[in-house]
Amino acid sequence: MIRRWLNNHRRQQLLQQCSDNCMRSYLATLPPSPKADFRDAEYLVADLEMTGLDANKDHILSIGFVPVINGKIILAEANHILVNSHLGVGQSATIHGIHDSELKNALPIADAIKHLLNALRGRVLVLHSGAIDLSFIQPVCKQLFNVPLLAQLVDTLEIEKKRLAGNGQMEQLPQDGLRLFNCRERYNLPSYNAHNALADALATAELFLAQVSYICDQRQLPLKYFLKK
Repeated sequence: MIRRWLNNHRRQQLLQQCSDNCMRSYLATLPPSPKADFRDAEYLVADLEMTGLDANKDHILSIGFVPVINGKIILAEANHILVNSHLGVGQSATIHGIHDSELKNALPIADAIKHLLNALRGRVLVLHSGAIDLSFIQPVCKQLFNVPLLAQLVDTLEIEKKRLAGNGQMEQLPQDGLRLFNCRERYNLPSYNAHNALADALATAELFLAQVSYICDQRQLPLKYFLKK
């Protein structure tokens, strides 16, 4: 109860600091209760493609996301947004396949983030290795809206780490064993082409559903069991 009150209090503080209507609408919509069964929550599974992994010098090139509602991936609401960048893609094009010519008519970062906020409103954010994506999203939100992104986060990498540690399998795990597509292999999920934001978001959504099915079966578990602390 105290933690939820603190989160709501934080939302009110951020609302007072922010004048942007999109962010204000996002902050004014309360997220699901951490005490409720995780099946009752709606999720938005997202992924970013960047020019690199250093948020101090690299930048966002694309954002992909797809909702998960009632245990189903809602493909009709999936979105893949290219982000206009005057800095160019540089050598990163060899990894994600996005070229400067594709970004000429892409959305400004402000519009791209607002699309993400509108889709995330009232939902739980799901990422794989979320700390990396958030290291890019948070500075952009602070620059655009004068407030950080306040979101409940489920990190499928952390779920897998917790599950493997509980089974005593972490010591035998190879160095890249927690990468998205290596995690998917343990659940016999098919291989996708990596480094496309929407494809990776869909891959993460499938992984998340496989993980919760393995962990819970038919048991009820509160949302907070999966939330990153």
